[in-house]
Amino acid sequence: GGGGRRDDARGGGGKHSVTSPILDEFRATKNRDWTMLDIKGHVVEFCQDQNGSRFIQQRLEIGNASEQQVVMAEGLPAVRQLRNDVFGNYVVQKLLEFGTPQMKAQLRDTLKGEMLPLSLQMYGCRVVQKALEMLSEDDLPKLLIEFHHNVLSCIHDQNGNHVIQKCIEVMSTKAKQAYSVHDGERAKFFGEQIDFIINDVLDNVTPLSCHPYGCRVLQRILEHCVEPKKILALDEIHKCHRTLLDDQYGNYVIQHVLQYGRHEDRESIMHIVIANGLLQLSKQKFASNVVEKLLKYGTPSQRNLLVKEMLVVVDDPNTGGSSVVLLMVRDAYANYVVQTTLDVVPEGEVKRLLLEELNAHSTQLRQYTFAKHIVTKLSS
Repeated sequence: GGGGRRDDARGGGGKHSVTSPILDEFRATKNRDWTMLDIKGHVVEFCQDQNGSRFIQQRLEIGNASEQQVVMAEGLPAVRQLRNDVFGNYVVQKLLEFGTPQMKAQLRDTLKGEMLPLSLQMYGCRVVQKALEMLSEDDLPKLLIEFHHNVLSCIHDQNGNHVIQKCIEVMSTKAKQAYSVHDGERAKFFGEQIDFIINDVLDNVTPLSCHPYGCRVLQRILEHCVEPKKILALDEIHKCHRTLLDDQYGNYVIQHVLQYGRHEDRESIMHIVIANGLLQLSKQKFASNVVEKLLKYGTPSQRNLLVKEMLVVVDDPNTGGSSVVLLMVRDAYANYVVQTTLDVVPEGEVKRLLLEELNAHSTQLRQYTFAKHIVTKLSS
């Protein structure tokens, strides 16, 4: 029956190929009203089984102290095995979330000295992230110290980068909450706990922005950090706007700058777009996303400036001369920039000229695959 289905995700099954009668019975029983007390002595085995783990998680969410105690009594001695197990890690996370303060303290002690190796593990890194969210504020600095001098190696790791992102998010959120209740001292304290991360990242802005995991860390800094830290980041990124704009990963950092940055950051990016050619950049897979975000987050005057660029007439081998916008709508990427433009450009003379130019050539536009979207938009 379905209840007794083996889970083959474990790779060969090995030690799990023989299950205890109680786990077999549990899998085979429908509509069971079991509690943790029914599986005493078998908690670790249940934790490492897909259905068993889900059952324990549900029982922990209920928050019954005696049931939680059963899980802790058997789970704590085996925590190193469970926390990097495909199903067991979820039980450890639930204990961090729903356990008593004493249970959280016991789990905290199992993390000491092991934060770094655990952060590089596929499932262990999830336990570390949950610990950062759930442990008491006074415990976090002692755990964060373990990442000192290891920030870049964590960021370059497929699991570790998520932990560094979580450090930035959690400590910045705590700092902002402290500021909101005018507790400047505590806000400063929380902010300082991730200074070592911010400093290491800002010393390496270009290589990290152009890295598949590094770019995520920079995005989190722009999203979450308190204003002074965010400004430091924006100033460093400012030095490499042009490099990042059409990079396959750097473009995401620039998009975040447009969303979370200052007026002067948007001005800088806009001037780069115009200087390097709106048409050329809009036709590029990565840079076209930046142009769209510039339209989305720019001021009305910045948007109008970009539209004026679209109305410039350039030499075109096919037609002799053509406005930039008519060349844009034929392109796989640039046509999206035009669609965004029609959505966000303020009503007025500039928009009227843009619509006039497109409508005057709507018959010709129907011939092009990508321009059809625009024609549909014009008629709606």
